[in-house]
Amino acid sequence: MTADADLAALYQERVRHWAARVRNDRRLSHPAITVTKNSPICGSALTLDVRADGRTLVELGYRVRACTLGMAATAVVVANGAGKPVEEILSAGKTLRRLLAGEDVDFPPPWNALEMFVAARSFQSRHGSILLPFEAISDAFDETDPT
Repeated sequence: MTADADLAALYQERVRHWAARVRNDRRLSHPAITVTKNSPICGSALTLDVRADGRTLVELGYRVRACTLGMAATAVVVANGAGKPVEEILSAGKTLRRLLAGEDVDFPPPWNALEMFVAARSFQSRHGSILLPFEAISDAFDETDPT
């Protein structure tokens, strides 16, 4: 592939569609936990407001200052995380990390939208931004084994 074709695949319409879902901040008025994560390589930043019932995510609020890829990953977590156990969300993040590392993986529903990041494998400088929402969830639940 040419550099232009690589970039076109990276920022495909599907990625842009997901990113548009979190273009406007949606903060929670009384979150139980607020976590801010930054990707030092690209400068992307994400603040997640979390409401949980034990180890089940109930609701997420967000403020995303990230590239289109970070926004798309955040949108997938926001759209699919509510009602899910934290272990399921973090498992999806671990599978995403494996995908970015070059492994062939299968995402279970509803996380299969994360397959859109296969084109990001060769853009290591963007991996941190893509993984931000999973790292924020990990921090919110004080996980010692982040994605």
